[in-house]
Amino acid sequence: MAVDACGKFLKYSMFTFNIVIVIAGCCLVGFGIYTKTNHVGITRVSSVLGGNLVVTLSLLLIIAGAIVILLSFLGCCGAIKEVRCMLVTFFVLLFLMFVGFVVSAVLVYAFREKIEKYTLEQLRGSLYKNYGFEPQVTEAWDSMQQIFKCCGVEGDVNSTSSWAFYKTHSAWYFNQTGSIQFVPDSCCADPTSTPNRTVCTGQAFSNIAPVFGPPVPPGKANNQMYDKGCYTKLESFLMGNIKILLGVLSVIAFIMILGMVFSVCLCRRIQDDLYCD
Repeated sequence: MAVDACGKFLKYSMFTFNIVIVIAGCCLVGFGIYTKTNHVGITRVSSVLGGNLVVTLSLLLIIAGAIVILLSFLGCCGAIKEVRCMLVTFFVLLFLMFVGFVVSAVLVYAFREKIEKYTLEQLRGSLYKNYGFEPQVTEAWDSMQQIFKCCGVEGDVNSTSSWAFYKTHSAWYFNQTGSIQFVPDSCCADPTSTPNRTVCTGQAFSNIAPVFGPPVPPGKANNQMYDKGCYTKLESFLMGNIKILLGVLSVIAFIMILGMVFSVCLCRRIQDDLYCD
């Protein structure tokens, strides 16, 4: 088997391309293993979203990474050994992955409302009955509210599902004894300062949120309390970085297409009478 100068360029370009893909596949496997074995993080996220969703996603990452590594192995061997059978197999599997990638993106977009509904139901359910009673759920919510500077499930300051969800629905609020907090410390901008914390949680003033409202008219807002729901803040964060997300997805699609083009061009350049050696 032999290739001309152009074929050699394609050959080593494809080899280099697949080395990069192997590294990406190893990263996927490594990240999947990390998230699966990082019991603290996984347990926290799973406790909020419910079920084994995060564990399943971790396994999918590991499987996807393993498939990518296998594909890269076929591509590297097919390129260096100039075996058309391997190159054709590489092309077919990569094409199927590309189709799966596109179909997954379309399904996520098509069922985005159902995904949103499911996520909100899980968030409301965990906050309604488990916050303050199950340590894993409580820690997960506290971490999320501090990281995203949010309070409750969704909506703005006038929503009954944001900060007001605690005092209107949560078992945590109705089972308090002694000095009553209307929102937990994790909803506060400065929970380490006692004066600021008492203002935030409603223990200092009764004429502003969270004691007053919703709705919260001008002048009744509480600047010591996060007043937007966590789902709303997360959604805003994603929309604010939508260009980056679309860019990453576009790069992944481009890499897949590039791999298919390389394999087809190199396969055509290989002067081999036998289709499979």
